[in-house]
Amino acid sequence: MRKTLHAFAAAFAILLAAAAPAHAADKLRLERMDLKASPTLKLYMTMSDSDGRAITGRAKEDFRIVVDSAEQGAAAALQTFDESKEPINLVIVAENGPPMQSVLEDVKRAIAALADSLPPKSKVALISYATDFKRLAELGGAVDAESAAKTMTIDSEGTELRMLQAVRSAIDILGAVPKGERKLIVVFSDGLDVDMELRTFSAVSKRAADAGIVIDTIGYTEFDASKLRTLTALSKQALGIDRVCKTASDISNHFNNVIDEIKKQYIATFEVPLAGGDNKAHQFQVIVGGTGGDKYSNIVEDKLPKASHPVAKKGESSRWWLWMVLGLLAVGIIGLIAWAIFREKPEQMPEEEEAAPAPAAAPAPQGPMKTMALNVSAMGGAPAVGWIVATNGKHADQTFKLKPARTLIGTGTDCDVKVDDQFMSSHHCEVRFEGSSFKLFDLGSTNGIVVNDKKVREHELIDNDLFRLGRTEFKFKSIT
Repeated sequence: MRKTLHAFAAAFAILLAAAAPAHAADKLRLERMDLKASPTLKLYMTMSDSDGRAITGRAKEDFRIVVDSAEQGAAAALQTFDESKEPINLVIVAENGPPMQSVLEDVKRAIAALADSLPPKSKVALISYATDFKRLAELGGAVDAESAAKTMTIDSEGTELRMLQAVRSAIDILGAVPKGERKLIVVFSDGLDVDMELRTFSAVSKRAADAGIVIDTIGYTEFDASKLRTLTALSKQALGIDRVCKTASDISNHFNNVIDEIKKQYIATFEVPLAGGDNKAHQFQVIVGGTGGDKYSNIVEDKLPKASHPVAKKGESSRWWLWMVLGLLAVGIIGLIAWAIFREKPEQMPEEEEAAPAPAAAPAPQGPMKTMALNVSAMGGAPAVGWIVATNGKHADQTFKLKPARTLIGTGTDCDVKVDDQFMSSHHCEVRFEGSSFKLFDLGSTNGIVVNDKKVREHELIDNDLFRLGRTEFKFKSIT
């Protein structure tokens, strides 16, 4: 009985662990973009869990791109950074003050392993710091950084640590690297600096972000772990990952996590028909789906250059045969009608007989009556039926019929049109039939209504109008 209870308790614990929001702390970071080949867009992303480990095994169908709050479809291709063989520019900043006396050898081995793991043609630099910082290896080959790491020694006089000065120097080094290349700073530290103001760390982080540089941190301290919050501030705006070593053995593990992060970064290629390019700023975001629900990346704003090549609309390239069949069918119908007309033409009468007056012919029997088209609107009528069709999102191609008087749209359970969209309000808007037309009214929603790319409070709907609620777009249709 006791064994059974123990087994049940163990199973229950496993179920609780499985049910816990394991993916709640997962992070999707959109680090940079390559828009030169617009409308083919290449986005570089990193996924990691709460412990700073890279999340791998995703497929191209898992990633969707959002441009200016509108989804534009899934990735056309996906590969990892190591598969692409692209180089990286890396600067390692490592503390060599007295607090690191017991772990310096572990750090030196970890730095050498990190430098040795980089893709071909990558460049790496090494900076150590204590009372002052030293550039032990300039941006160059991995061998130089590995050799420089072996020369690191403890600065026993390093009582006032200059971490931020060392990081600023690393930013200066990578600032000279051309835009578009991957740039990363890895900081190993106990989080202490002569300036412990968090806003100072945030300012340095923002400076790195503005230069397209990611800052990852690995924190280790034997004393006050609360001081490591400075490293969190240093990595936050620079889209980095802050990792914490609970014991000395975690140092090599977290350096290995950085290696995985570099190699397993996702490079997703998207074909975006709407991205024709206008040299104006647009907002880009990536959504990744999965068992834990959708994860949203940070939003990156950049100018979209003019298209370098045309792109077919979704599904257009696969339907050329349909247009060919329809064209042949039309030619066949025209030919059949022409054959029928000339086949039934009466023979020409001789000239003598043409001169004689012909007897009055009896009225020809009438054929089937033609359908008469009535213009209802000209007689003061109005649309009898209205409906909306979702063109994207979870309800793509789904049709919603509008009620004769009032149709409430939103995420609430009491809505006439209930939409699964976290960017839509519970009572987002309503469509009213007033007099002779359907009218759209905003009900004080958070994200408002965009009709034909223009934000409105109310709008009289016309057939084929496109309007966006949250991130879901609809087309209005009516029958007169």
